[in-house]
Amino acid sequence: MKYSTPSLEINLNAVKHNYNTIKKYCADSEVCGTVKASSYGLGGHNKIVNKLIKSGCKRFFVANINEGIFIRSKFKSITINVLNGLNKGEEKIFRKHNLTPVINTISQLKKWLKFNKNKKKIIIHFDTGMCRLGIQEDKVKEVIKLKKNLDQYKEVIIMSHLACSGDKKNKYNEIQRLRFEKIKKSLPGYKYSLAASGGIFLGKRYHYDLVRPGINLYGGNKNFNKKIMHVVSLRSPIIQINNLKKGETVGYSRTFKAKKNTVTATIPLGYADGIGIRLSNKGYVHFNGKKLPMIGRVSMDLIIIDITKLQHKIKEGDFVNIYNNKFTIDNFANLTGTIPYRIITCISKRYLRNYKN
Repeated sequence: MKYSTPSLEINLNAVKHNYNTIKKYCADSEVCGTVKASSYGLGGHNKIVNKLIKSGCKRFFVANINEGIFIRSKFKSITINVLNGLNKGEEKIFRKHNLTPVINTISQLKKWLKFNKNKKKIIIHFDTGMCRLGIQEDKVKEVIKLKKNLDQYKEVIIMSHLACSGDKKNKYNEIQRLRFEKIKKSLPGYKYSLAASGGIFLGKRYHYDLVRPGINLYGGNKNFNKKIMHVVSLRSPIIQINNLKKGETVGYSRTFKAKKNTVTATIPLGYADGIGIRLSNKGYVHFNGKKLPMIGRVSMDLIIIDITKLQHKIKEGDFVNIYNNKFTIDNFANLTGTIPYRIITCISKRYLRNYKN
């Protein structure tokens, strides 16, 4: 059945391709899967995680414990690390669902060492300059004092996170790497992880034992590596076509006034669906490779576009493209004045999602 609502297509084979591309690029490192925020807004956790597992991924990162519990309910054998750490009263929940907290403070570390009796896995996050989460550098000595306890674990991972990895030329990347190297030398004999999506393409010295791709898996940051495939496409049907006379205005606050007779089309998506209001009188959609400008103010559920130049080739029920493999989420992010992460994590749940292999 063809619905008159926007449709989001997610190419699962492209996710697999992107994972394998990163595996080849990081041949000496384990490639994990970051699937927080419902796989960066794409949903279908069971489909995306399953595709990554079939591609060889065994270790996943989520943001909070609820995300971890949900994925664990579907997949019993994978390793799930929870980035937001071990918070008060969560110890038994982590154990019940076989989740591993990313330890972000000395108090969390002491608590987990005392509580966790199976001595299988522990992952410790050091803050090398993000100043968000993680054990600060000046507390490394306190961790060293606990090394005998850590050495009882089958696997210990030391990790950090880069603040400016989206900018290859930013000198802060190397400053953080050198800080991480210093921590590594203070705590030898473990596994180490520094690079997430952007850091992966800063070069081999950033890879260490594990890399943690996120947006790369879903088609973002194509400028870092042209082999990354587009994953997500958004299109919307035209639900009404109108003839606008010269001098008439469009939308809330009448921000667009027709300078000539104009043919307009209305599409059923708006700022409630993650299409930023900043695109008012500025953005555009595509039809058969042609740009169609957005006119008037983007409203909650509707956008008006100017179809005058294609008025005889387009009709109600036809679909226009918001972004796809030709006009990517990176392109759309640049148009919107934001980052590709925000584009896909703000994708509305109202969209029909079509997962294709």
